[in-house]
Amino acid sequence: MTRYWWRERLGRDFAHAFRVALIHEEHTPAGQHLQVFHNPFWGRFVVLDGVVQFTERDEFIYHETIVLTPLALLADPPQEVLIIGGGDGGVLRELQKFSDPRRILQVELDLSVFRACQKYLREISGDYRDPRVELRVEDGLSATRELPPESFDLVIVDCTDPVGPAKSLYTREFYRAVLRVLRPGGVFIQQASLPGFFPEILREAYSRAKEVFPRLTVLRAMVPCYGDEIAFLLGGKDPETDFLPRQEFRGRYYSPEMHRASLVLPPYWHEILSRG
Repeated sequence: MTRYWWRERLGRDFAHAFRVALIHEEHTPAGQHLQVFHNPFWGRFVVLDGVVQFTERDEFIYHETIVLTPLALLADPPQEVLIIGGGDGGVLRELQKFSDPRRILQVELDLSVFRACQKYLREISGDYRDPRVELRVEDGLSATRELPPESFDLVIVDCTDPVGPAKSLYTREFYRAVLRVLRPGGVFIQQASLPGFFPEILREAYSRAKEVFPRLTVLRAMVPCYGDEIAFLLGGKDPETDFLPRQEFRGRYYSPEMHRASLVLPPYWHEILSRG
């Protein structure tokens, strides 16, 4: 297998490189450049439009954070969960570790990503044969606007950064649609990029979401393949939400202790948020 150095640009003046073998490449109908690589250290990993989405080596950090953190906030186990994005299946995998959800609706715009991950990274994915799971190929904003009000206990937005197809998922309109479909006491989470490299993404997303959600905070997790800590928006429909864990879950990365620690932000993150 021929290997070469592939570089991910993280800004105009900085990049990091992976020694890779190309496994799969296509330009999808949704307008994304999709690549699947293999690296001896990171394993297989997915790239969209030149940006690493996850690697086999450390994807569990991201997926446990985006699923177990909001789950731990809920007073009662969720009955219905909405996933926006998440075409690799990692969010579904983490949810299926629990028997409580009776319905999991996943809305994915780019079926090409789903198919590639099912073919080349099947081991990290949940089981889409589960009768509780419904997969719809649709734009996340359009789908959320059309769903019945107060129909979900948890909304997980596992999307790319706000460029291309995911741009609408960082708008006030989308956040209002999410709030509308959440039941009382419901929780929402969304990745908000890498503040060390792209502070404007966190700042703008936080500013818009704060106008909509009665309670909103930011949490962080260190995912090594990204080269920096990643931010997540965590929103609650209940104005009294304190974002501390009510349930005690433990994974390879997530724990109640890590949950509490993830809510402590460095001063420069607070500076980013204050400029919004």
